[in-house]
Amino acid sequence: MAGWSRITIFAVVGLGLSNCSGPRSALEPAPTADVSTPSAVPAGGALGGALGGPVGAALTSADRENAWNAQIAALESGQRRSWRGARGAFGFVEPGAEAGAGCRSYTQTIYVSGRPNRGHGVACKQSDGSWTMRN
Repeated sequence: MAGWSRITIFAVVGLGLSNCSGPRSALEPAPTADVSTPSAVPAGGALGGALGGPVGAALTSADRENAWNAQIAALESGQRRSWRGARGAFGFVEPGAEAGAGCRSYTQTIYVSGRPNRGHGVACKQSDGSWTMRN
């Protein structure tokens, strides 16, 4: 019986560890931003767009982080970026035209319970490489 207990423990630990690090979702293109040092996720309205309002506040912290990382990647690359949360929320960010002085407009759509929530704003890149959202 002790042998089976050890096998069970190793199997459970192995399954748990297998989810620790894995490839990004095939649905989400790899961001061009340096993801080895992820941006600190701001709080509240500083997130901008739909993410900075009540919809963003209702997301899990992991979902907000995924959405924020997609937003930064979209702004950096100038290309649409998608994200998907663990509990069914998902969305995408579409960067718009450059608005001068290191700024770029964007639109954001977040789906919660199958309902789209849209927001938009303007983001400006700071001298330290971070982005500030302006609605």
